[in-house]
Amino acid sequence: MNVLDGFVVGIDLGTSVAKAGLYTLDGFAVASSSAPLSVNHLAPGRTEQDLDEIYRVAAEQCRRCVIDSGIDPDAVLAIAISAQMAGVGIVDENHAPLVPFDSWLDTRCGDVVRDLEPLADAVIASSGCAPTISIGPKMAWWQRNHPEVCEAAASFVTVAGFVAATACGRDGRSAFIDPTHLHFASVTDVANAQWSTDLVDAFGLDSDLLPEIIESTAIVGHLGVAAAAEFGLRPGTPVAAGCGDTAASALGAGALDPGTALDIAGTAAVFAAGTAAFVADVAHRTLMTMRAAIPGRWYALAYVGGAGQVIEWVCREILGFSEVGDEAYAALGAAAAAAEPGSAGLSMSPHFDGRVTPAAPDMRGSIIGLGHSHGRAELARAALESIAFEYRTYLDIIHELQPDWRLRRVIGAGGGSHSPVWNQIKADTLGADYVPIVGADPGTRGAALVAIAALGHDLPDIGSAQLGVAVRPDRQATAIYDRLHDDYARWDRHLADGYRPFEAMPPQPIPESGEPS
Repeated sequence: MNVLDGFVVGIDLGTSVAKAGLYTLDGFAVASSSAPLSVNHLAPGRTEQDLDEIYRVAAEQCRRCVIDSGIDPDAVLAIAISAQMAGVGIVDENHAPLVPFDSWLDTRCGDVVRDLEPLADAVIASSGCAPTISIGPKMAWWQRNHPEVCEAAASFVTVAGFVAATACGRDGRSAFIDPTHLHFASVTDVANAQWSTDLVDAFGLDSDLLPEIIESTAIVGHLGVAAAAEFGLRPGTPVAAGCGDTAASALGAGALDPGTALDIAGTAAVFAAGTAAFVADVAHRTLMTMRAAIPGRWYALAYVGGAGQVIEWVCREILGFSEVGDEAYAALGAAAAAAEPGSAGLSMSPHFDGRVTPAAPDMRGSIIGLGHSHGRAELARAALESIAFEYRTYLDIIHELQPDWRLRRVIGAGGGSHSPVWNQIKADTLGADYVPIVGADPGTRGAALVAIAALGHDLPDIGSAQLGVAVRPDRQATAIYDRLHDDYARWDRHLADGYRPFEAMPPQPIPESGEPS
């Protein structure tokens, strides 16, 4: 067999969709398959998923993908899985789930996050991310509120780690987590890819329940006979440890080198900038520092939670579409294009469900500067500009923390990157070329690249084959957005303070008698 003969499978498990892609060792897509995943929204703040269902759907999509391609399953040399990152599962010694998966959308650990506020600076300095609704606080919540579950448990797990370990037949005591998840785990020394004993103790966690940390590109096992039949592959197929979905998308998009950033315009709006070093954002508590799936690379990133839902809200409530699809998005783009940069002084805050970083969970969306002259066009454009302004905030912090870092281009992924108007707004606001992906899905490709690296091959250079035409920034618009971003940032701080619970506000002096109150 020639060194470039054969294929790999990359599986990407998002919150609501499972995807599989078959790729050559040159990194080009051959076949793909996808199917929905169930998300169970129960009581307010409670969102769960079924890890066994996720495993079954992942295996089914892999099998369909290989069948549809018509290739010999024996030609698949390895598989890797990427998946949603901030939730946590709990397994017993047989690696069977003890409870439903605690989704990243589940906010039950909010009280724990608030309790951990005194540790925030130490957590950021060590893990690269402030305590938030993610793996670390969720583990602490389960230990605090359900000790009986933890008593019967063997390990906490991630989605990617659960699916890969189940496919390999690993038991619960050999559960693992890869380094791309460690910033969300909080109790970690991310720079050295290890657990922090001091933070584990401060969180009150049982260290015996922490999974082993294994490199994303390490082989963690091989498909047994039963799993091979489920995945439609040969028994003995190697399985890589895999990574988180943001890390996979960044790798699959080619946003690995310093100076290149990735925009994932999906349910969340993620801006991830490739860097060469771990630099924690203790001062602003805004950026997360995440390990890349390839050792020695990092991402400084932040995101607007529910950004895609904000855009859908504009399509429904402002533009009047009962169903949000291609027609609604086209109308949104046309409306936004009819307004000038800056939306005639209108501005929007996109934090409808609270701001992720710096943490302001009680913050809500706002429309600022609304006047009689404003209409649908300005409201539509202001919504798109709000996400771009958030990205500009992240970019300014990166420049502050790493003065020699310069943004060369932004690679756009996700449904929002199909909007020419939005792409132009982002290019203008960031002052850099914006290049949308037009090739294969970056999530499955990124997972496939992890599998290729796990086989010992160099990563292929897919270059411009997957990229569309670059959108160049308009310098006049950039000058306008430079000025307007300062106003946006000022209002963002004001709104965060205004939405803070009254009991969290500092006490105000009582006026002396006769003074105005």
